[in-house]
Amino acid sequence: MPPPGTMGPVKDLPPGLPPAHSRKWHNRRWWDQLGYLRVRSLGNPQWPRDMPRLITWLRRERSTALPADQGLYDEAIAAARHYAHLPRRAPEAEHAWDRLLEPVDELLTRRQTRHLDAVRRARPGQSDAGP
Repeated sequence: MPPPGTMGPVKDLPPGLPPAHSRKWHNRRWWDQLGYLRVRSLGNPQWPRDMPRLITWLRRERSTALPADQGLYDEAIAAARHYAHLPRRAPEAEHAWDRLLEPVDELLTRRQTRHLDAVRRARPGQSDAGP
């Protein structure tokens, strides 16, 4: 069992994202704040899991999200609310945390795909026609 006030291992980042300790997050945190939050706080079992703050943060980010992504923010907010009502040591707490991370990780995967597409389009000599 994890020490008091902490949780067990946290769900891994989705494939294709820089690892949590990658130097890429230093600069990326300015344009991918959700990703930075995921690797520095949400993925840290020692983070105190401040749900009111997280919910407020998710709502704020949702307000500027692409329409196609807003449903995933809604899922993350609902999962955070559910998690907030569980006792920290409840057997289902870790599973509930993973359910919160699922829509966040999907948002990050979509963001990474859009980022890589933009990088490819920005390269000189690249066309929209593809390789």
